[in-house]
Amino acid sequence: MTYRVHETDLQLVDALQVNPRATWAEVGAALGVSAVTAARRWNRLEEQGLAWVNAAIGPERSMGAVLEVRCAPSDTEDVARALARFPNIITVGATTGDFQVFAILLATDLQELMRTLARKFTPVKGAVRIRHNIFRLLYGGVHWRQGVLSPGESRIMEPDPSPNRPRVRPLGIEDRALFRHLNRRGRATPTEIAAELGLSQHRVRRRLNELSASQEIIFRCDVARPLFDLPLGVYLQLKAPDTTVGQAASELGRWRETRLCANAISASNIILVIGLHQLSELEEVQSRIAERFPDVSVEDRRVILRYEKIYGRVLDDLGRCVETVPVDPWTDSV
Repeated sequence: MTYRVHETDLQLVDALQVNPRATWAEVGAALGVSAVTAARRWNRLEEQGLAWVNAAIGPERSMGAVLEVRCAPSDTEDVARALARFPNIITVGATTGDFQVFAILLATDLQELMRTLARKFTPVKGAVRIRHNIFRLLYGGVHWRQGVLSPGESRIMEPDPSPNRPRVRPLGIEDRALFRHLNRRGRATPTEIAAELGLSQHRVRRRLNELSASQEIIFRCDVARPLFDLPLGVYLQLKAPDTTVGQAASELGRWRETRLCANAISASNIILVIGLHQLSELEEVQSRIAERFPDVSVEDRRVILRYEKIYGRVLDDLGRCVETVPVDPWTDSV
């Protein structure tokens, strides 16, 4: 049975994309419904795998690599599924082109990243060649919005801004269990987290507030994209002059269509994943890139046939969450 998205569900998801941990009273006030109705509709979406909230490493803290895998077309699904089982691989997709699968790997530091790339993925069955594109941070796409709510409704949902980004102890291996829990259940309360992890509520609440305020972690609301969002994914590789690549990547990361933007250490030094309604819109995006960045060239473009995994959620053919493999960038460090 094909799911038809209700307008209220679109608004509900957009509200949680503005503020993923808002109370149901706040969500209901923005949407003009009761808190009970907002919570009930969300629970239904979550139970059906149509929408979810999870924690993510802040883009400025996200070091890693984009892996491109060449394999026989008949092996694409098996290779994508195998890569999706790795906790330090956040996203996996199958594409057209010479490399049939791409995957986004996170690591905690450069040395660990290089060790992982050197030894971990060569035995993946069916992989003929794996190309690594290391990036130091992500410029956008981790947190994105559908843009359904009006500016006034969005303002109601916006969390109170922190006066300053405090300097705190960075997210580390001692936070591993906390982060994995939040990646699986992004709206879990400190009471629920403390009970599962065997920690005090005070300790959990304090650390959660620290990590959120410093943007070491962020919270995001994602959906079954073929049903809710711009359903067509396109993977682009761009080449920019070394002197302007950071500026270009930073701006591209803020575009509404962007689902990932990384400044990679490779011949094509910007990797951009976008969402579109239809393929014809790609021409408009490429024209906008050429107009805004005349010294940037599009070196490769591939259609994403399907996502196997998005930030820890394993998906079915309609993009619905069927399983969670909690993100764990420390998995190779212990």
